Amino acid sequence: MFPGEEFITLISSLLLLAVSLYKYSKTREVSYSMFAVASISFLIIASALAFMKLEALSLPVAPYVGALYPAFMASGVLGKEHWRKYVAFTSVMLILMLLGSVYKPLFTLAEVTLHSVSGLIVTFLPFVMVARKSAPASASLIGLGGLLISIGGLALATLVMQRPLLPHDTVIFLLHPLLFLSALLMSVGIYACGRS
Repeated sequence: MFPGEEFITLISSLLLLAVSLYKYSKTREVSYSMFAVASISFLIIASALAFMKLEALSLPVAPYVGALYPAFMASGVLGKEHWRKYVAFTSVMLILMLLGSVYKPLFTLAEVTLHSVSGLIVTFLPFVMVARKSAPASASLIGLGGLLISIGGLALATLVMQRPLLPHDTVIFLLHPLLFLSALLMSVGIYACGRS
């Protein structure tokens, strides 16, 4: 860890937002608007982590904002054919999370389902699309970024649940580099990609 690394993560969230908005302004493709919504969510997360450190994770809105990032990245990867269905799925999961605030198992089920499905889409679908030649090779950078954020998110989630997969210090050491690299790879992938 180095002083100020949380602000590098904040800068990477701004980069992701700028690239998404730029691509949307040039193409008007819905994928880029979905990436922009995801980027705003990531910007909120990165800002909270930069100024509040890990205490940000205890904010009541943290699970909801944290779920929007992968969900809207997944909607962007799915693109114009399926984004509406995935936003509907995301909405249902968020409603279940809200209802789960009175029944914790429902909250956990909805949150884990939304994160898991979103993570699988963001991580693997870009590679499948590249293999099928329905996306340029640069789309695989989005999948690689998705893999990094999935690793970081899983480690962080187990830490918050007090069942860490990795030692606390290791998770803290890796958190900002993983967030930064993930956002950087996704930004480059989004910038270099043309969607169809």
